[in-house]
Amino acid sequence: MTETPEVPHVAFGSRPLLLKVYVVLAWITGTAITILELVALPLKWWANSPALGNGLGVVHGMGLYPLYVVVCLVVAFGYRVSIPHMAVMALAGLLPFASPLVAHWTLKHIDAREAEKAAKAAAKADRAARKKAARQQQPAAADSEALPSA
Repeated sequence: MTETPEVPHVAFGSRPLLLKVYVVLAWITGTAITILELVALPLKWWANSPALGNGLGVVHGMGLYPLYVVVCLVVAFGYRVSIPHMAVMALAGLLPFASPLVAHWTLKHIDAREAEKAAKAAAKADRAARKKAARQQQPAAADSEALPSA
């Protein structure tokens, strides 16, 4: 069984601006599509009241969702997310409740990758420090052997 590295919790305020924008847009887009599909469309069909659906549909379809997809693409390429993951990120803006959940999943994925990168960098620095210390001890040992003993 493989062990997964412990991923530290990263506070929202300490995240890069791009990830903050992604999370906020995910919540706004997710809330808009949820209201649109679970409130506005039933009102339109059953109560014959299209007012909320028309306005919110235009805001979501012409403004929020395209912006959300662009931010998803920038995040995906910036943090080297796989293409299937990128597709899930973009399509989550079309399903109620999905985009905030996918944003949370994406942030956990990015945090795990960043922790793995940091662990690899620390291990590499540790190996370099050990190698340097070993090189510094070798000449001292050679000098002590070269001294004539009385």
